[in-house]
Amino acid sequence: MNQSHRSRVNDACNASVFALVIVLATLLYIFGAAISGDTVGLTQSIRGAEVFDTRNVP
Repeated sequence: MNQSHRSRVNDACNASVFALVIVLATLLYIFGAAISGDTVGLTQSIRGAEVFDTRNVP
C-alpha cells in the first residue's frame, strides 16, 4: 500500500512540474516577443490592448 501512495505522489509532482514548465515557457515567449519589438503582433493577439510607440518621440 505504501508503494502505491508513493507512486501517486510522484505522478502528481511530475504533472505539476510539467505544468510549471509550460507556464514558464509561455511567459518566456511573451516577454521575448515584447522585448524584441514584436509588440504590434503581440498586441493584436490581446483583445483591448493598445500600443504606445515611444521610439520617435522628440
